[in-house]
Amino acid sequence: MNKITFKPLIYTISSILLGVIIMGFIKNDTNMQVHKQNDLKYDGTYSLYVEKTDHFNFRWITGAEDVGSYELVNKNNKVIASGETAKSRTHNIDLEKEIEAPFTLKFGGKNQGMHEVDIKPDFELEKTNYSKVDSLYVIGDIHGRYDQLITLLLKSNVIDENLDWIAGQAHIVFLGDIFDRGDDVTKVLWFIYSLEEKAAKAGGKAHLVLGNHEIMTMTKDLRYLSRKERNIAIAHGLSYDQLFHPVNSYLGSWLRSKVSLLKVDHIVFAHGGILDLGPISLDEFNNRAYYYMKDPMYLDLMKQYPDSTRYDAEEWYNMRWFFYNAEGPYWFRGYVQSDTLGKELNSMLKKYDSKIHVVAHTTLETITERYNGKLLTTDLNEAATELLFLVRRKNRYTKYKIDSQGIQTEL
Repeated sequence: MNKITFKPLIYTISSILLGVIIMGFIKNDTNMQVHKQNDLKYDGTYSLYVEKTDHFNFRWITGAEDVGSYELVNKNNKVIASGETAKSRTHNIDLEKEIEAPFTLKFGGKNQGMHEVDIKPDFELEKTNYSKVDSLYVIGDIHGRYDQLITLLLKSNVIDENLDWIAGQAHIVFLGDIFDRGDDVTKVLWFIYSLEEKAAKAGGKAHLVLGNHEIMTMTKDLRYLSRKERNIAIAHGLSYDQLFHPVNSYLGSWLRSKVSLLKVDHIVFAHGGILDLGPISLDEFNNRAYYYMKDPMYLDLMKQYPDSTRYDAEEWYNMRWFFYNAEGPYWFRGYVQSDTLGKELNSMLKKYDSKIHVVAHTTLETITERYNGKLLTTDLNEAATELLFLVRRKNRYTKYKIDSQGIQTEL
């Protein structure tokens, strides 16, 4: 059994205060017309934060004051660490650095039941290109709408009532903007994280493509953060961007491993849209994003000017342009807002040996096809209420949209 290092008394006191704060927030939220107290869930993966530096740190919130309980179980089903925390709503455990992944984290309240997630070793950048995929599901901006997402996936026969993958060898693409606006961003991220492994075991694949709101959150642009998600950070004694630090946070490190551009057979995906990447390939763009995110300079991109005592100013401006250029793939809206960019779209598709470009980012009433079917849009006024379903037969795609009632309509 590994020895557990607890925070000193001052942390215990601050934890109690934070519990009082979050209870106050929840109580206040019940007075708002858009919320009821039962809607605001903080337990389990709604609030789980995992930090990985030279050791693991776990923080979570229970639905009511309780003694916190946790276990770490290795792949041989042996308990390698366990313990309890003081009675509170907020719980914090620091482990010795000898603990190494992979293991399963079981956590919760002593009297409220346990939750679990699998913790893996370090993440590497995912592949850009995939081939021989016959069925593809695509969901545009989710913006923290967990319940709506689960309903949509259930009705589309992607998952079952146990949230297990039932789509066989199909792939699903979450096309960015998991963050902001909605209440359950953290829950959605942990769900997609777990769905990846479930899909892989069945021969399928779950992809997450980074959108502008992922970039915004990690670089401290929190203008669109929901009050409930902000409460989680307050309860943990952290700023919200720290929860998703691209190196020190477990989920942040997982996000950094995700691609910004994806190609599946003859379909190319980007959150906003690819206008012109210049001479670099899709692979090179993804690699550049991955390594930029490891640089401390990345965390300061929202400052008005570079700190010339810490960074090379030219490198800072180049990085800022890479992530925040209005015509870059995280932000571009031109294909959706205009019908005059056919030449540019054709040129881009030819360059990347593709026939269809799928985008999100710019909201419309429903999923649409444009430019004679060469552009498909997936961002909706009402997020997570439709998904795109593509079936490939001899390099031709039949295109459908499926709504939250399970009604499938060919485009």
